[in-house]
Amino acid sequence: MNKRQKEELVSILRGPIQWDGSMKKYTSFSAGGIAEAVVKVETLEELQQLLCFFIKEAMSWRVVGKGTNTLVRDQGFAGVIILLAGDFKAIRENDPTTKDAVLLQVGCGCGFGSLGCYCIENGISGMEFTTGIPGSLGGAVMMNAGAWGKDMASVLQKVSLLTCDGLEQLELDELNFVYRGWPGYERYKDRAVIVEAEVELKRGEPFSIKAECQRLLDKRRLKQPLHFAHAGSFFKNPPGDSAGRLIDASGLKGLTVGGAMVSEQHANFLVNTGQATAKDILGLMKMVQEKVVRDSGIDLVPEIHII
Repeated sequence: MNKRQKEELVSILRGPIQWDGSMKKYTSFSAGGIAEAVVKVETLEELQQLLCFFIKEAMSWRVVGKGTNTLVRDQGFAGVIILLAGDFKAIRENDPTTKDAVLLQVGCGCGFGSLGCYCIENGISGMEFTTGIPGSLGGAVMMNAGAWGKDMASVLQKVSLLTCDGLEQLELDELNFVYRGWPGYERYKDRAVIVEAEVELKRGEPFSIKAECQRLLDKRRLKQPLHFAHAGSFFKNPPGDSAGRLIDASGLKGLTVGGAMVSEQHANFLVNTGQATAKDILGLMKMVQEKVVRDSGIDLVPEIHII
């Protein structure tokens, strides 16, 4: 980024810019290189100006929500990392289509923890399956996140995206989600940001909703490594099987590369034991993939985004 570009970026943004920002601070793996700039955006107007600037300057950019499904290579990122705050964390209720339904309009920067608390406090059921998922709504929509047999596709009604030209709203029949993915997003890649989503839920009893959230959280804590940095489930489950079972069957629990390790608690978690580099994690990923394909003939596909 040259001096003129830096000055223009400063003129667009209301908040401070972190130059040469370490992505260790912004990803749950606590690993990765340096981004040229890390910026926080709070309004649609500001974000739209940024997108137009990126197109004009042919500049690379990425939105990183809570960084829970992202690994930045040690070489770093030659571009701008966007963090969404302010208006992008808003939650509001729309008029429901039926008396039993609840329509929530949720900003893509809203974390599942905040959304879960809102639902409990207001007696809204349907998002319990997201309990303990540490990410934000935007990333969850893009990867069709899910757990316990449910996913975002089961509750989504509309998705709003922002481009340099303005807002685009996609209705339910335009959203072609698959397991842990949204193929339709490819046509928006590098030119649009998911800014809001509408989910259809239902009324419930706050005590019962809270109890179910706690039950699922307890189950998650029993299965997942709590003492190491990680990005959640690393590989997608292949049809009719689980990545964790395949990795365990190959005897890979506890396998290490540098500071990265296959969790001894859950084989589909690659963890940072303290000083892992992105290279360590990617090296471990490759070793796991090679051993599993030799043993079972199945190619494991990463669930995380590598940039």
